[in-house]
Amino acid sequence: MDGAIAAFLVLGLVALWWYSAIQARDLARDVARDFCKRQGWQLLDQTVALISMRPIRHNDRMSWKRRYRFDFSPDGGKRLSGELMLIGYRLETISADLENGGRLIE
Repeated sequence: MDGAIAAFLVLGLVALWWYSAIQARDLARDVARDFCKRQGWQLLDQTVALISMRPIRHNDRMSWKRRYRFDFSPDGGKRLSGELMLIGYRLETISADLENGGRLIE
């Protein structure tokens, strides 16, 4: 009986972590889309890719620090990269490569 309770507890924690990861990915995609729209760019593939994820202490609480990468096109032809960082469900930074070799950071 104790093994079954532990298994359900582990399963519940995995389900919570998975739900949190999906919510964060959806938020990152929306943030990247809005960022690209403000710049007049097209978000390519309509998706973001998780680069890294690690637990951190933020405001005396444990949170996930997640870095995502996305691709965009400023002119419909060239493909450039951007990156954003979420701490929990809050945007920390977003940046994008520019055609002239520079980088736009918000």
